[in-house]
Amino acid sequence: MCTSIAPVILRRLLIGLLIVGLTACRSTSVVTAPPPTNLPTIIAPTQFTAVPTMTVQINVSSLTGRIVFDNGKDIYLMNADGTDVMQLTTDPAVEYDPTWSPDGKQIAYRHQLGDESQIYVINVDGSGATNLTEEGVIDYGPAWSPDGTTIVWNSDRDNPQSGILHGFLMNTNGEDVRKITDEIYIEYPAWSPDGLQIAFMSPVPYGSSNYEIFVINVDGSGLTRLTDAPGEDGWPAWSPDGKKMVFESARDDCSISNRTDCGRSGDIGPFLDLWIMNADGSGQTRLTQIFGQFSAWSPDGRYIVFNSFGGLYVMNSDGSDVTHLPTGSVGGELLFADWKP
Repeated sequence: MCTSIAPVILRRLLIGLLIVGLTACRSTSVVTAPPPTNLPTIIAPTQFTAVPTMTVQINVSSLTGRIVFDNGKDIYLMNADGTDVMQLTTDPAVEYDPTWSPDGKQIAYRHQLGDESQIYVINVDGSGATNLTEEGVIDYGPAWSPDGTTIVWNSDRDNPQSGILHGFLMNTNGEDVRKITDEIYIEYPAWSPDGLQIAFMSPVPYGSSNYEIFVINVDGSGLTRLTDAPGEDGWPAWSPDGKKMVFESARDDCSISNRTDCGRSGDIGPFLDLWIMNADGSGQTRLTQIFGQFSAWSPDGRYIVFNSFGGLYVMNSDGSDVTHLPTGSVGGELLFADWKP
């Protein structure tokens, strides 16, 4: 695997083993969420630029907490204002997709070596890297339960190398592995703040690039589809109060959309920007006019951090005041930011 991976290229690598031939997810019990609300008012035509033009900016020095992120090769940690950048991993393997433990003492992430990947955890000082999952399969997309006792992730362990991903739960020491459901393909799960539900992305139909966002109860019941739009909808992130989700969508790509402000990302794949919706799927609203991916909320819910060309950015939760975050001398595509107090 390359050591520097553009966001959408990375996405393609993660789903590159999908089997094309199955025609649909098993979804007989899926409850469809309310349809999206009207699109925001169309603004003047725009074209994507590598670095967004910012007029009003957030005072980065006022941001508190810590942000963990990766550069497509290793895991890094810094203060939310961009100071004290620290490299946590130095393994020859590719290590990325980090996520905080609720107590802020550990970070779970994806450890990729060749065609295999496992879920590792590491202490915030870079010590104690530990493999939690078995070798010979593809494991990634870890997320901690709010009480810190359990990790959810997606894996092809039912049929290794098939590309068929299901959601699994395990204790934080890697024991007591159990599957959420056989009913649907699960990728990039995200745990609700109340610990009762898991949001995730899944292709509809199976094998297609038309990803949608679903939620399911932790016990495997109550499968509900939240989005229904052309192109990819994915990488849901719950707000700290559990009332909203920010997510990425390709519905504004010019190959799909007839909006006058549709976007093009060049030759790396579909144009993705950030949207927000209520936790029941209603009120879907576009937040950004630039390419955006891999978003996370600030602990107080005021801000959203995300990846775009040129690095990491932070904005108000309504999409205003997009501001570049300093990250020291870290090179490569900066991805998968996660924010803790």
